[in-house]
Amino acid sequence: MKKIKNFLRFCFIGAIVLVVFLYIGQFLFKAIWNFNLLDKEPYLEIKKYWDKGHTFGTFRDYSLGLSLIALPIIWFICSYKLYKYGLKKFLTMPIIKTYRRLTRPKSMDVEHVVVRNLGVKDKSLDDIIANKIKEEHPNAGASHITRDLRQQISAKIEENENK
Repeated sequence: MKKIKNFLRFCFIGAIVLVVFLYIGQFLFKAIWNFNLLDKEPYLEIKKYWDKGHTFGTFRDYSLGLSLIALPIIWFICSYKLYKYGLKKFLTMPIIKTYRRLTRPKSMDVEHVVVRNLGVKDKSLDDIIANKIKEEHPNAGASHITRDLRQQISAKIEENENK
C-alpha cells in the first residue's frame, strides 16, 4: 500500500512539474526559436525537413534539437528531486550549496578522505595477534607459528624473571 501511495505521490508531483515546465518551456521556445511546443505543426515541419534529406547545420538547429531532447530528462530529474526533498528544500538547495561553497575556507578543501573502521567493533586481543602472525609469516604453517610463538613467550617470561 505504501508503494502505491508513493507512486501516486510521484505521479502527482510529476504532473505538476510537467505543467510548470510546459508553461515555462512554451515561453522560452517561442522567444528563442519561434517554436510552439504544444502544437504538432512545428514537429511535422521538422520531420518533413529531415525526410527530404536535409541536415541540421547551424547552432540554432542543434540547440533546438538538444533542448527538445533534454526537456523530458530535466523534467524527470526535477520531479524526482522535488518528490525526494520536498518543495522547500528543493527550492533552497541551490542557494545553500552556493553559500556553502563561497563561505567554506580553502583549507577545508580535501580531495579524498578515508574513514577506516567505521561501524566495526574493536578487535579482540586474539584477533590482533592472529592478524599480526599472518602479516609476519604469511606462508608458515600453524605448527611452525605456534612453536615460534611459544618460544617468544618463554623468552619474555625468562626475561621478566631475571629482572
